[in-house]
Amino acid sequence: MGPGKGGSGPGGTPECPYDGLAYAALRAGHDAIYFGPWRRIDAPPAEIRRGYHRIGRHLDAIGAELAGRDIPAAVQDLDRAIEAHHAADPRADAREALRFMDNALSYAHRAIDDLLREKGLPPHQPMDFAHWYDVVEVPFREE
Repeated sequence: MGPGKGGSGPGGTPECPYDGLAYAALRAGHDAIYFGPWRRIDAPPAEIRRGYHRIGRHLDAIGAELAGRDIPAAVQDLDRAIEAHHAADPRADAREALRFMDNALSYAHRAIDDLLREKGLPPHQPMDFAHWYDVVEVPFREE
């Protein structure tokens, strides 16, 4: 089962566990990628490429949120995420691409945490979103 398993809101739209919280779209976007099929050990190349492009769009969204704001730690983490994303080549060695993609997603997660910290809020917890997905394993799990 995919996203939206957690219930539905007005008009039948899926509810998000982050609705009404700061940076809900960034948190949910991170988690949708984190629990995505590209992270399975047996992920087909098409899923790896799809995950790669989703990470790129997620980094763009974080960059848009940071635009014009003075949060050096978040900017640094985003820069590292972008660097790792650029190092990943989903058309080449899948194992190496997955490692860099995971690094990019980890730095993206840190950037989101930096944004939350700046507001005095607790860090983002991806497992809060796990029940929306059929999560059997997360091979590159953030500690």
